[in-house]
Amino acid sequence: MRDHCNRIVQTKDEVEMIDYLNPADLGDFSPQGLSSGTATDVFVYAAGLAIDPETMARRPEAESIADETRICLENVARILADAGLTLRDVVKTTCYLQDEAYRFEFLDAYKGAFGEGPYPARSTFVLGIASNLRVQIEAVAVRPDAG
Repeated sequence: MRDHCNRIVQTKDEVEMIDYLNPADLGDFSPQGLSSGTATDVFVYAAGLAIDPETMARRPEAESIADETRICLENVARILADAGLTLRDVVKTTCYLQDEAYRFEFLDAYKGAFGEGPYPARSTFVLGIASNLRVQIEAVAVRPDAG
């Protein structure tokens, strides 16, 4: 597995490089047809899951909703670090919970990861999630030097 893969895209006014971010320590998700993150000159997109890429099941250390949320956000932070960013650069998250009953435990862990704020914009959905996962977090970050 390659940690990084690049592609050049021609947009209307400029050429932009897209980096595919796949930190080796998060596992190889290419058999599932996905990258852990992608980065452009302006935006970084990251997906956080507490999943074992070999078994495609929830990692054993994700016992509670708080643990699973923390692991998801640690993985997002790891992907962002590959692009030179941190959770402080996140401007939007989309969060998925398997059950509404997880909302308060999720929220406490989520706020703990982001600290005192300000917090990114967030949409949270309750729906079925692949495998036996209960939490999934997608994040969009902006490079501070972009623009």
